[in-house]
Amino acid sequence: MPTERWLSRPVKEFVRSVAVSVAEGQEELDRRSARIQREIEREIAAGDLEYDLDASWLRFSEVEADLETTLSIEGEEIRDPDTGAVRGYRPTVVATPLNSRTRSAYDVDAEIASEIRLRIAPVPPERREP
Repeated sequence: MPTERWLSRPVKEFVRSVAVSVAEGQEELDRRSARIQREIEREIAAGDLEYDLDASWLRFSEVEADLETTLSIEGEEIRDPDTGAVRGYRPTVVATPLNSRTRSAYDVDAEIASEIRLRIAPVPPERREP
């Protein structure tokens, strides 16, 4: 894939990538805490640890991501499923990260840059009545 194509991605892919990275990071934290809790319980059962302890359970209280970008709109082809002919175009907002490389390669003025800011915060699950 050419570098230009790799750099420019639909905004929804950027947001999804950040969200999945946070979820995977939280999963790793949970696995680590569960592993440590099992080790503590084994040591207590074996008599190697006198105190009944709990592992620390760490949570992302919130994650903020800021990305300076240039935004553009591209047309995504809509094809007829039977004939394969192009029936139209669906507009897609595309973000390209703004850094020294893209500024010089595309002669982008930093003053016209956009900023994408998102915040991911944990929300307790809703309780369901039995």
